[in-house]
Amino acid sequence: MISKTERKKIANRKYYEKNKDRLAEKWKHDEDRKEYLKEYYKNNKEAILLRAREWNRRNKEARKLIMERKKRGRLKPFWEVKPTK
Repeated sequence: MISKTERKKIANRKYYEKNKDRLAEKWKHDEDRKEYLKEYYKNNKEAILLRAREWNRRNKEARKLIMERKKRGRLKPFWEVKPTK
């Protein structure tokens, strides 16, 4: 049997998936939300970094793909590179 909180989490996740485009547009211009998130990230910086470190350890392959994409984005095509003499 699913508890009430688990049921609510599932419902919220479904709602977000269904309306994520609309919500993203709404949140983009919400100054109160931006201020709240700034404070949240300041207060929870260590916990967030720890969670990211753990994710990176558990998902080495995904991390490699992300880094490769990042490197490819930084590389310039050969016709834009100025050779040094």
